[in-house]
Amino acid sequence: MVNAPGTAQQATQTGDAETPRQVGKYHEPLFDGPLITAAYQQALRQGTGVLDALRTVNRVAATTEASVVVMAYWASVRDWGPTHFARDLASAGAAGAMIVDLPSEQAGPWMAAARAAGVHTPQLVSRQASDAELDRIAATATGWVYAPAADARTGYTGQLDIPALTTFTERLHAAGPTPVVTGIGISTPDKAAQVRSLVSGVVIGTPVVRPLLELGSSHGLRAAADHVSAFAEALSPTHRTNLGTPVGIR
Repeated sequence: MVNAPGTAQQATQTGDAETPRQVGKYHEPLFDGPLITAAYQQALRQGTGVLDALRTVNRVAATTEASVVVMAYWASVRDWGPTHFARDLASAGAAGAMIVDLPSEQAGPWMAAARAAGVHTPQLVSRQASDAELDRIAATATGWVYAPAADARTGYTGQLDIPALTTFTERLHAAGPTPVVTGIGISTPDKAAQVRSLVSGVVIGTPVVRPLLELGSSHGLRAAADHVSAFAEALSPTHRTNLGTPVGIR
C-alpha cells in the first residue's frame, strides 16, 4: 500500500467509490480502529509524510474524473499550517479535506483558509450532536456531512441500528441541503445496500485497506479493487439485499 500509493488509489477508482484517505502525520487515532491505525504506523515507519500524500493526490486527480478528498487529523494541518495545507491540497488537485478531529476553536481559521483555496470542507458529525451543533455544521460544511453509521471507530463490524441512523440522517437533512454520507460500520456490501436510501454516499476504508495491508502490493491491489467493485454494485439502483427487497436510492 505505502510503496505504491498512487497505484493503489488508481486501482480502486474503477468502482466509482469514494477516494480512500491519505496518510499524513500520525496523531492519537480518535477516529480509527486497529487496522487503519496499523496502516498509519506502517506508513510512518517507511517515511510517508504529507508531501507523499500530496503527490498521491496529484497522481490520482490526474488519472480519474472522481473528486479526490483527503481525510486527516488536525495535527497534520496544524504542523503544515492551515493556509499552506489548503493551498497545497488545491494545487495537487484535491477537491476537499475532512479534518476528523477539528478543534472548534480552529474551525473558523481552517474553513476560511480552505474556502480561499477553493477546497471543500466536509465535516464529521457526532451522533450525540445537539440541534444547535447540527445547524452550525450545516452552515459551514461543504461537499458533505459525514454521519457515522455506528458510534464506534473505523473497522466496526457489529450490527447497525438502522432506525437510529435513519433518525440521525433525517435531522441532518432537515438542518441543511449539504449531502449526507455515512461510514464506520459499513463493513460489507450488504450493509452498504441497507443504508443506501438514507444517504448520498458511503465511505469505506477498512475493507479496502485490509487486503492492501495484509496481502502486499500485487494480490492486495487486486483484492482491494474487487472490494470496491462489490461495494459499488451494492450501491447501484438495481441491487437487491439478501432478503430480495429492492433498495431505493436518494
